[in-house]
Amino acid sequence: MHSPTESDATKLTPARQGSLSADDTQPMQVVNVTGKPKTTWMWLIAVPVFVVLVWGGAAASGYIVGLDKRQAKQIQMVAKASQEQFDLGVEDLLAGSFELARHRFEYVLSLDPDYPGAAELLGRALEALHQPTPTASPIASPTPTETPDLGSFEGMFQSAQAAFDRGDWSTALDILILLRGEDPNFRLSEVNQIMRYGLRNRGMDKLFQGRLEEGIYDLSLAERFGSLDAQALSWRRSAEFFIFANSYYGLDWSLASEYLGQICKANIWGACSKYARAAREYGNELLDEEQYCLATYNYEQFFTHLNDNILAPTATEVAIVCMTATAPTPTPTSTMTPGTSTPEGTLTVTSTSSSTFTPSPSMSATASATTDGTPTETATPTATSSVTMTPTATPTATVTPTATPSPTLTS
Repeated sequence: MHSPTESDATKLTPARQGSLSADDTQPMQVVNVTGKPKTTWMWLIAVPVFVVLVWGGAAASGYIVGLDKRQAKQIQMVAKASQEQFDLGVEDLLAGSFELARHRFEYVLSLDPDYPGAAELLGRALEALHQPTPTASPIASPTPTETPDLGSFEGMFQSAQAAFDRGDWSTALDILILLRGEDPNFRLSEVNQIMRYGLRNRGMDKLFQGRLEEGIYDLSLAERFGSLDAQALSWRRSAEFFIFANSYYGLDWSLASEYLGQICKANIWGACSKYARAAREYGNELLDEEQYCLATYNYEQFFTHLNDNILAPTATEVAIVCMTATAPTPTPTSTMTPGTSTPEGTLTVTSTSSSTFTPSPSMSATASATTDGTPTETATPTATSSVTMTPTATPTATVTPTATPSPTLTS
């Protein structure tokens, strides 16, 4: 009976063709006789795995490239925001808005702690804030807060009342909002009154600090609980007008100088510095248009509030050109004397042309702070132009005839 020593699927074959002998030392080879190679199933697995690996590598590389681009874009956006806020902080610092400048520099340092110059200018803003100011805010400054009692509705109300009494408007409002979320009807009228005046006073504080948008928002919320007083309404209108005027800054120097000049009368929120810069830029535009007198007026407004040693020679030359262009013309005088008939004629023509133009904004408002801090506006447009022509003609003629002798007849 046949008992194979190898698998039925394989058989032993000599390494070369021919008969076997005792001297044949060639190794035997194993030949697959199943009809299909063993490696077929390996290819069926290897190809999909290879494709998956290729796709995975491409996706990973694409993700890395996209991540790098996104990070680069974020870095660029942060750098741009830092630069914008730093420049605005410098303007606020020069304009005397130290609180607003402090917030801007702190924001820049939060984005980039090593931003050049931000830490130094923040220190200057803080130094200026710690110096005493001649005019104090009519709203009391908040004192250190106490721990509120949140154990009961009555305790929350009393804590809010205490915070309001010491001028801590934000704490009072936060407690009342929490109380209203728990019980909307608890001491409804009293809660409404505290929230009304808390929002009003916090809004006024923000306006005094130069945080105009936030202040306007708080005053608008306070108005939902009841009408605002005259002072709050006046300050809100002034803040809205300042934002409106500032929207033209850098876009339309003519309108920016006109509107900021009105706010400058009240000397609030650094409007005079912005007005001076707008007047300078508008003067440059007028100079390009050869409107020398109007350019001179705007340069004068600039030098009223700021100094510029580079602009001074140009402004002087423009003023001289303006005065030369408006100088009066000389008076011509002519005398004619004819010959033989000795007529005497004197013709005097006097032409006096004078033109006086006082440039001013088309609408200038005088806004001044009254004793209660309410700015008032008075419209004073000024523009005069006069031309006088006076011709004078005095012709005189004198003719003296001589007598003709009569003939004499003699006989």
